[in-house]
Amino acid sequence: MNRGPNNSSHPSVVKQQYDTQNVWNFENQWRTELFSCKPCSQFLCAWCCSMCFGCKVAKSMGESSIIGCCPGSLSYFRTKLRTARRIEGSCCGDYWATSCCGPCVANQIANELDFQGLWGNRTTRKTHPRNDRSYHGDTY
Repeated sequence: MNRGPNNSSHPSVVKQQYDTQNVWNFENQWRTELFSCKPCSQFLCAWCCSMCFGCKVAKSMGESSIIGCCPGSLSYFRTKLRTARRIEGSCCGDYWATSCCGPCVANQIANELDFQGLWGNRTTRKTHPRNDRSYHGDTY
């Protein structure tokens, strides 16, 4: 029985190469500056009705909307989004940005989510063909 490299009964072990750089060195930047008040209507909504806006941010990020009303939630959302999108920064920077101007942070998060297609009216509604009467050709 020949047990050469091609006739081996044992599976080959492939050693994966990985980058030895620090995985926490993020390469991306925020799409908008922190104190960018654009779009103006969105910023005014974040300023005048911060709890409602926070709930919308939470829902857009896949969290329970009620979390948007909790103190400190914007700092959490900013850190979550920054980490997920590999945006440069730190948890401490997220905390201080939120402490200085919460509506600015909320607007920045909304702009980043909008760029990713996760904000506003861009969410798609799931439809179920079995509930659609015209799908079966039935007329009622």
